[in-house]
Amino acid sequence: MKLTFAQRMALGAKRAKYRRRLQEVLDNQGLTGVALAGMLGISSEAVYRTLSGKIHSPKVLDWLREHGATEDHLCDPRRAGE
Repeated sequence: MKLTFAQRMALGAKRAKYRRRLQEVLDNQGLTGVALAGMLGISSEAVYRTLSGKIHSPKVLDWLREHGATEDHLCDPRRAGE
């Protein structure tokens, strides 16, 4: 199911509410956003923009999922409607 721009924006806004919970996943792994960016081969801006709900980086969302973030906090547009 392809989401509209408005639906994707709404998911991002919802994720922004959970930003601290997502940051805790990084903290629990002893990582900063910069370190995660280096591990994933992306910019630190992409990490921070994903955490704040401005973009939906699949690499960041998948990493967070694999390290304990809940689906409710991720608000991943790829999984919306599941």
